[in-house]
Amino acid sequence: MAAGLSTQQQAMPAGIPVVDLGGLYTSDPVARQAVAAKIGAACDDIGFFYAVNHNVSVEVIDRAVAIADRFFHLPEEERLKVKADSNNRGYRDVWDSVHRNGKTNARDSFDLGFPVTADDPEVRAGTPLYAPNNWPDMPGFREAIEAYYGETYKLGMKILEGFALYLGKPDDFFTRHFTKPVADMVINHYLGNAGLHISDQASGPHTDHGIVTILWQDSLGGLEVMGKDGNWMQATPLRGSFVINVGELMKRWTNGRFKATVHRVVHLRDIPRYSMPLFCNPDFRTIVDPRDLGVPEQDVQYPPVQSGEFLLSRFKATRKLWGAEKNAVVSNDDKLVEAAAE
Repeated sequence: MAAGLSTQQQAMPAGIPVVDLGGLYTSDPVARQAVAAKIGAACDDIGFFYAVNHNVSVEVIDRAVAIADRFFHLPEEERLKVKADSNNRGYRDVWDSVHRNGKTNARDSFDLGFPVTADDPEVRAGTPLYAPNNWPDMPGFREAIEAYYGETYKLGMKILEGFALYLGKPDDFFTRHFTKPVADMVINHYLGNAGLHISDQASGPHTDHGIVTILWQDSLGGLEVMGKDGNWMQATPLRGSFVINVGELMKRWTNGRFKATVHRVVHLRDIPRYSMPLFCNPDFRTIVDPRDLGVPEQDVQYPPVQSGEFLLSRFKATRKLWGAEKNAVVSNDDKLVEAAAE
């Protein structure tokens, strides 16, 4: 059973469009182009949209959430057996993200990436951002999470087809660069108050670094998107949907046409909750160049960059700011867009 109700069956959240992806899963070029037009319009305008009729099954989502909940309720010593290493694979405890003011985001997580083995050529060569996943010894966990990862990754590729069609390119224009992608997923477990000295934000204002993010959020929500007027609007959880947003790499590739919009996650209630974002980024050595989309040389706003090196530079900049600032956003030119030290 495919998850997601049609836009006619549910209320439209204010400010963020809802796009029914059904037509993209057909062979009808008119239907595919119609969906692509809606996706593109949302990306041109705000860089966010809700995806419904996305072919990710309810059963796969429910199994992943249920077993993630079991994992996060294991004794701490069991979770720490798969503590994340320098490659960001495995469990991160709540103290892994502490500001210099001593406050924590009150969130622990489990991080994983595109499946590679220890003898993969990229791993053996020491290419950054490639590493085997660090699975817990917990029956059913790996199977359920890999199934969820696989289906949401396919959704990401379908959305990239929509991007390409909207921009007047063959539908594989972007997906051809995803043979061994830097596609990382995080299972976020927000603890609520939990008696901790917590920040008022679970994730401060930021833009995503990569191509496109596929976010599942539970019914409690917490995601807020900055509107054109500079005010925050809630990305209210919409049953059966994913929240899709454009990252900085796609903004560059489209020469600023697609928007990479600032967003944040706030603590709305003292109730534990979950979210699962998948960050879809291409192969490490992919060259992101607006000229490939027909942008004339004299109009290019963003010079070509290698995808992997760009991501590494953004991660480095974020780590540099983290801890010194309560809220920090870094733009393409490494300037601090927003910093409000507490």
